[in-house]
Amino acid sequence: MTKGDQPKQSVLNRRGPVWTVLGVLLVLGIIAATGYRTIYAPASNGNSETTPDSEKAPRHLIVISIDTLRADHLGCYGHANAQTPAIDKLAGEGALFEKHYTCYPLTLPSHLTQLTGVSTLGHRVRDNLYHRLPEQFATLPEELSKQGFTTGAFVSAFTMRSGSGIERGFSIYDDEGIREAQQGKLTIPERKAEVTLSRAAEWLKKNKDAQRVFCFVHLFDPHTPYSPPADLAAKFAGKPNAGYEAEIAYTDRELGRFFEQLRALNMFDNAVIAITADHGEGLGEHDELSHGYFCYDATTHVPLIIRAPGLKACRPVAITRNYDLAPTLLDLLAIRSESIARQTHGRSLKAALDKPGEDLGLIAYIESHYAYLNANWAKIRALRTASSLTVFSGDLVEHYVEPRQLQSQHDTHPGDVQRARAEIERLLGSLMPPRRGKGTPGQGGGMGTPYPGEAATEQDFEPETINDTRELPAPASKAKLLLRYQEAELAYDEQLYQGCAEKLRKLIADEPKFLMAHKLLAGVNQLLVETEWKSLGIERARELALEAARSLAAGADLSEAARNFENARRMKRNAALLCLWLNEGALMKRLQAGGEADAALAWLDWLLRYRTAKSEGREIVAKEAEQWLAQAKLEEPIKQQALLDLKRMQSGEELKLAPWE
Repeated sequence: MTKGDQPKQSVLNRRGPVWTVLGVLLVLGIIAATGYRTIYAPASNGNSETTPDSEKAPRHLIVISIDTLRADHLGCYGHANAQTPAIDKLAGEGALFEKHYTCYPLTLPSHLTQLTGVSTLGHRVRDNLYHRLPEQFATLPEELSKQGFTTGAFVSAFTMRSGSGIERGFSIYDDEGIREAQQGKLTIPERKAEVTLSRAAEWLKKNKDAQRVFCFVHLFDPHTPYSPPADLAAKFAGKPNAGYEAEIAYTDRELGRFFEQLRALNMFDNAVIAITADHGEGLGEHDELSHGYFCYDATTHVPLIIRAPGLKACRPVAITRNYDLAPTLLDLLAIRSESIARQTHGRSLKAALDKPGEDLGLIAYIESHYAYLNANWAKIRALRTASSLTVFSGDLVEHYVEPRQLQSQHDTHPGDVQRARAEIERLLGSLMPPRRGKGTPGQGGGMGTPYPGEAATEQDFEPETINDTRELPAPASKAKLLLRYQEAELAYDEQLYQGCAEKLRKLIADEPKFLMAHKLLAGVNQLLVETEWKSLGIERARELALEAARSLAAGADLSEAARNFENARRMKRNAALLCLWLNEGALMKRLQAGGEADAALAWLDWLLRYRTAKSEGREIVAKEAEQWLAQAKLEEPIKQQALLDLKRMQSGEELKLAPWE
């Protein structure tokens, strides 16, 4: 099939109404000299079955995804100072994929791709908090459960908590201790590797006699904030990226112990064991300290190591993608899943295992909407080939042919740039989601919970084009600004909240329209007021609360200008709560003046009127509020809380709402 051919239309019907998706069968490739080609999965009926090789197939599957792990920071990938003997040994006994890439450098989107074979172009989960996997997509654990596998998942961070669809198909999904935000903290709830792995090992011990087992483990330790054991912290002290390197060494040490437990259970040598990562870490390259903002190799080149019975040690050189993982694992287990075959954007990598020295002709589509969703900057879309990376964002075009991607050569390689543009345009028109419209954001993080700087964003299922954010600034053009914001983020990761707030104030003074800075400042201030008002003193606590309310109001204005009305609504409600604390009538009126009418905001205004009324006027306010509430359309549980508030008003009770009251 040639580049100009269009994907055929397929109709899928799974746990819901029939839906149509153009090109969901597509698997993408490139031939170096002759252009692009596409491969299609066969039509199917959604069944899952074993293949003729199933009797010789491994019994079990163990997948370990290590959050934030760059491939080039493992010893087996050439990092001279790494201390990763357990992972290196496993790599020496199996296949190490040299050029493996994630399609989206963020935790939840990437993991959903791992477990479905569908890139973010299809499932449209582009956020850690507010988006959900569409029901129409099958997941790897669901398909393995049909084949009699006992399935269990053990995860280590809030971003992987159940509720997004990531838990589907697992008979046990262990997110205990990390599924709820920690009171009085903005940092991400997480578990150490030793805790998660011990829980996984205990479950495996209980199920060691099961016919077949799938165990998925997610480890979070290389993610900030760093808190390695004292011996490893001392060992790496003074070295570049000491905390990051020490956490990787700690994770490897715990994995070595876990592998010994697998051997004791007689599971190690009869299992497919895969180690991979969701994304890497910038570590200052391209002025990116963390991940999600850009699509350079620092955050998209991740490890993929597979050990399996009968698999010879090898190092495949072909480009591979995280949406290839699910079909590859099924192939190694000798299971044919029609659902996965029909929906996947990837392909089995068994050919790379058979001929590791050959180029499969694949390319990797990579994207990030993180800066678009949270700062209203341009979307990033990129194409990674064996020899280059081409990036499109806003009106910025970048083309790199050298490994560190420091000097763009888009001017001297116009043909390569044009081919990459055409291929991305074709993909955007082919790899479509299972529905149209937009999905309402989930509850997500909110204020006073992890990721307070992130916006409540709708999940967008509408068609996209490469120029759909052409008028917005490219995140790379805001790199220095983003660096300062990430420095503030790291300060709050380390619970240095006052230092974080000071960095954000300076940032907002220089860039008043930086939405994320407004949101994070409001979250930090609110936390400080709620938890430290006594040491701050009431006067300072009130100043911080007012600053938070004003930042939220400014962020709401920015969100409305970007047509993110849901985020604006939530920010206004939170600002109104702070107005209640402060009896701040002027700002409350401003919050209600713009945008669509919000009954919840109006009810908060009634509470403010009651609080600021003289004692003889409160009875009148309570009666008027009762009449208003009888006609108001408030969602649950706001309506129930309003009824409780009204009873307090009718009894003449003081409404003490601020922490210092």
